[in-house]
Amino acid sequence: MSQTEEHTDDELTTAILSAIDAGVVVLDDDDRIQRANETVRNELGLGDNDIGVRASEALPLGEYLAQLSPGESLSETTVAPAPNPGEVDTEPALQPHTGGVELVIPQGDLDRCFVVKAKSMATAAADRLLLFEEISAQRRIESQFKTAMGYTSDTVVVARSDGTVRYVSGPPETTTKSPSEISVSKNLLDVVHPDDRSTLETALEVADETGDASIHHCRLETAGDGWRMFEVAVRENGSLPAIDGLIVTARDVTDRHQFEQRRQVMNRILRHDLRNDMNVVVGHADMLLQADDDQVTGHAKTIRQKALSLVNLGDKVRTIDQQLHGVDRQLRQINIAQIVREEISAVHDEYPSVIIRSRIDETSIIGNTLIRTAIRNVLDNSIVHNDNSCPEIEVEVDRRHETNRVQVEIRDNGPGIPEGERRAITNEAETPLEHISGLGLWLVKWIVDGMDGSLSISSNSPRGTVVTLSFPAADADEWDEIEDQRPAGVANGIPFANGSIGDSEPIGTTTRTED
Repeated sequence: MSQTEEHTDDELTTAILSAIDAGVVVLDDDDRIQRANETVRNELGLGDNDIGVRASEALPLGEYLAQLSPGESLSETTVAPAPNPGEVDTEPALQPHTGGVELVIPQGDLDRCFVVKAKSMATAAADRLLLFEEISAQRRIESQFKTAMGYTSDTVVVARSDGTVRYVSGPPETTTKSPSEISVSKNLLDVVHPDDRSTLETALEVADETGDASIHHCRLETAGDGWRMFEVAVRENGSLPAIDGLIVTARDVTDRHQFEQRRQVMNRILRHDLRNDMNVVVGHADMLLQADDDQVTGHAKTIRQKALSLVNLGDKVRTIDQQLHGVDRQLRQINIAQIVREEISAVHDEYPSVIIRSRIDETSIIGNTLIRTAIRNVLDNSIVHNDNSCPEIEVEVDRRHETNRVQVEIRDNGPGIPEGERRAITNEAETPLEHISGLGLWLVKWIVDGMDGSLSISSNSPRGTVVTLSFPAADADEWDEIEDQRPAGVANGIPFANGSIGDSEPIGTTTRTED
């Protein structure tokens, strides 16, 4: 090649290197630096004096970088003797990378990170290129992501679609019981129970290909606790492109899963075993009732009553479970004023001698139709357990605009709820000394809790109980057309049909005669 041709080729090579965004170092077969573009000169501080110098002398950890082969990454064995970022704070360090090797250079409070790759050069003057791609911004985002993930009790995994793990969050710093720690593995699928593995494999593939998120229940192997049931959410990572991989969050739900299993077993026992056995007892009691002996028939009546009571209790528990775990739990806009009126009307029909006064604001709540069951239970409790010669109930539905909540107060003049039962509800747990004698009050609390509501119980004056239910209000300007919830027979024209009835005559002022 003539000098003119060499000069032209030199100018062309210089122009090409200058146009490359990444830092470029050209090495000959003796690992000496032949060229370095402006980008790498600025990033690594190379100068003209470094041209012709071996990479091991001019580049940070150059003795390792010079071992890079085109298209390959440094093996962990090769990188092992080099300083690791976790071991040094102020010196350059290396760590494995799928595309080559990652060079970490501390600069003040920040680290500059480069993925270094080798490319072959088919010229007599050069053996290969070293490309320095800066990923400092990506690493800073990943660091912030890891810090944020440290505040959640869920295990967070960044994984590729084949399950390869890039990051696993450590256990959170908490004073409460630590969550189960998932065993660390290079592949997430290795810690999934064999029977659940295909489910997570499919979820990872779908999230990667379509971006669709999904939630599954899988058994994962934990450190020290064996197999535990986890709620695993898989989602793509389009909003954080610097985080290379799918985001998988895992929450230990073993206790909840076991509770659900126990609930299903108990329901089966109540639905089949207890009911069937009690029906047999009732059948035998009916046969004994036909005996001529008064003492035998007296015992038979007691047996029959208790057996029927157990059957009814089983039915009530099953009904409660169906209501609390069925489709009726879905929250939506509910016309609470109308429901309260209808329940008052139904109670008055059943107990015509009870005096009921009411003041009801026209308002709606964010809840579900189970509120009807809760209202009816409180009303029934105020009547059935009322020992007053003239039972009275006051019902008020009040929209509190300052808190944007609706409050339902039901007051009675009965004996009051024992302090122990009130504490049991307040503490949300029963003890041998403090428990509730039935299921009704617990049912009310569970329904109210499911609507983001609150339940409080206090004493009425001079005697009786005040039960207060509070719910999030539905904003009036956002009300949708509500499906008519009024049952057959309740139409306009009766005291409950329109507006507040606080000023109307009390309901049920008649007195039941001895007949």
